[in-house]
Amino acid sequence: MDKLDSRLAAAAEFVKEGTVAADIGTDHGYLICHLVNEGICTRGFATDINIKPLESARALIKEMELEEEIETVLTDGLEGLPEDEIDEVLICGMGGETICGILEKAKWVKSEMVHLVLQPMSRADMLRKWLLENGWTIDEEKAVEVEKHLYTVMSASYIGGSETPDDFYCLTGELAGNSDDCSIKYLRWQAKIQRGIAEGLLRSQREKEHALIHIQLADMIDEQADETENER
Repeated sequence: MDKLDSRLAAAAEFVKEGTVAADIGTDHGYLICHLVNEGICTRGFATDINIKPLESARALIKEMELEEEIETVLTDGLEGLPEDEIDEVLICGMGGETICGILEKAKWVKSEMVHLVLQPMSRADMLRKWLLENGWTIDEEKAVEVEKHLYTVMSASYIGGSETPDDFYCLTGELAGNSDDCSIKYLRWQAKIQRGIAEGLLRSQREKEHALIHIQLADMIDEQADETENER
């Protein structure tokens, strides 16, 4: 399967072997077809809220002769899927806020038996915060770059309880401990965003205190990137 971009390839690496996966918002079905075809997943569900991408997924599933292993479902998020069969939930290519909404509605995913693989296109900070506040822990993250855009792919497990992460963690997650070039690039990018926010706030004297918070965050993130680079 040479159609997996670096986002989906990273997501595939986080999926546990011998599992049944639900690929939410499957689009063309590349990820779930790869997982089943390679024997990583024994079966899978490919879902989408729109019929056209689901038809594309069905065409690929048929082409690869995986009709017996992959079921396509026209649905919103995880609605209507067999809760007792799925142990891997994959949500890639959506905004962090949308991913939170999908998981919030599916209470059954809050189980030690369900593993999440998430790739937010935006608001990764919101997703990290929501996960920790709702009983999940982020086991691992990998930064990826696609067409000069930086993203993160997350592996998350349910442990129960609730934790409120600080702003630094929300912005960097588990990438702060990674020494690969893409992770460091992601950190630098996040620091740049914080400095940009601060510059905008400094134009208003009333927002000076808020601007200083963003400057401090940017400094902390850059310091983490410097420390990681120096340790390599």
